[in-house]
Amino acid sequence: MLKTAAWLTIPAFALVACGTPAAAPDGPRGPSTTGQALAQAACPHRIAEAYAWVNHMPGPNRAARQMHVDVQLAEATDTAVFLRSDASTGDTLILEIRTAPTAPDPGRLAYREPVRDPMYKRISFFCRGGEIYSLDKIERVY
Repeated sequence: MLKTAAWLTIPAFALVACGTPAAAPDGPRGPSTTGQALAQAACPHRIAEAYAWVNHMPGPNRAARQMHVDVQLAEATDTAVFLRSDASTGDTLILEIRTAPTAPDPGRLAYREPVRDPMYKRISFFCRGGEIYSLDKIERVY
């Protein structure tokens, strides 16, 4: 009886392991919703890495707080630009990725703006009308 119970639990653990997505700490995250999966499939650009930070260091003739967003695209030759969306809310900055004929730095996207009060808590990246990636962590640099 004990041997039979042990043999029945092994397949159950295997099924649970297959159904649970593995987290990729260093790579891009997979879609979290069906809408995000559809947006990613429609978008010609893939985000490999994305970082955001607020620079709190003042400098000559510049404000002490400026937010920086830096994105590395999966293809080093992709030419795209960021457009700030008017749909941005009080706690979420929405940046639209648009294909461009040329880009200052192919394969990379950068965005800067003065920090607003209260600061954004999240950055959402949209492409062709749907969210393809988001950042919930905005570093503070002193």
